[in-house]
Amino acid sequence: MKAIDSINDAGFLQAVYTIVNQKKHKEEYDLSPGQWTEIEGRRRNYKNGESKTYTWKETKKMMRSTLKK
Repeated sequence: MKAIDSINDAGFLQAVYTIVNQKKHKEEYDLSPGQWTEIEGRRRNYKNGESKTYTWKETKKMMRSTLKK
C-alpha cells in the first residue's frame, strides 16, 4: 500500500481500484476503511477534474525513470 499512496495519477489509481474490486469477488480481498476513504477521495478528485492525469507515454516514462533509481 505504501507504493500506491505515493502515486498521484488518478487514471492509474482508477485502474488499480477496478482490479481490486474484481479480485475482491474472487479472493475476498478487503481494504481497510481508511484505504477505501483514500481511494474514494482520489476518485472524486479525478471525476471533478482536480487530479493531474498523464498520457500513456508520460506514464511509461515516469515508470522507467523510477525503475532506474
